[in-house]
Amino acid sequence: MRKTALAAGGFALVLALTGCGGESIEGQAQTYGNAQELVQAALTGTEKSQTAKFSFDMNVAGMTMKANGEGRFDSENPAMSMTMDMLGQNIELRLVDDALYLKQPQATGDKPWTKASKDGTDPMSRAMGGSIEQMTSQMDVRNALDQIKAAGTITSSEQTELNGQPATHYVVELDFQKLLEQESASLPQGVNEQMAGKLDKLPMELWLSADELPLQVTMDMAKVMEAAGAPAGQGGKVTMTYSDWGAPVNIEAPPADQVQGN
Repeated sequence: MRKTALAAGGFALVLALTGCGGESIEGQAQTYGNAQELVQAALTGTEKSQTAKFSFDMNVAGMTMKANGEGRFDSENPAMSMTMDMLGQNIELRLVDDALYLKQPQATGDKPWTKASKDGTDPMSRAMGGSIEQMTSQMDVRNALDQIKAAGTITSSEQTELNGQPATHYVVELDFQKLLEQESASLPQGVNEQMAGKLDKLPMELWLSADELPLQVTMDMAKVMEAAGAPAGQGGKVTMTYSDWGAPVNIEAPPADQVQGN
């Protein structure tokens, strides 16, 4: 069950990191009636801003994870820095210059960082190097919004406020089978087959700022966990919040003398 929770949690993180004409009201963004128009508006804003800070909060089938970080969503030079509290352990992760750097709680000594590269032959690179390009793609907000565009249907919307900011709140249904097809390459082996045909829709909520930038995304993964065999009533809330769109970010590889193998 722990492996199932981790897989579903990873799936939620992919959808959340990786995210994203109607009526106009003063101080508010337009309200869009379909996912295609909504995604195009959000894409325009995120491509212009490119950087943001984010937080992630997940409670899925008894597994909790909290994370804070910042990202640069630029297809030419993507990067991400994140600190996670997962299963009671603090993990620091950086994705920069086509390399993944990981600092785990048990790391000691002068070289606490482990590096995985695409073509590396060390154990870390062999285990994770092949997924770096995929991880880079998944963290790109534009790819996530494209997935919403392909699988989402807006069921309602309203003008509201979120954390003191004017926002448009969208309730979206995602076609779960289409999501499985979209994410099949990034999911652990066997998850696609295990979940196929067991769930129809996945609910999601999205808040956009007056500048049509994502402020918050929430998903309820409870039905996903139940379809995977978890007992009912264990929860499945995933919340992703974004702030400081367009502000400078400081994402660098750890010093070379602190990385194992260097």
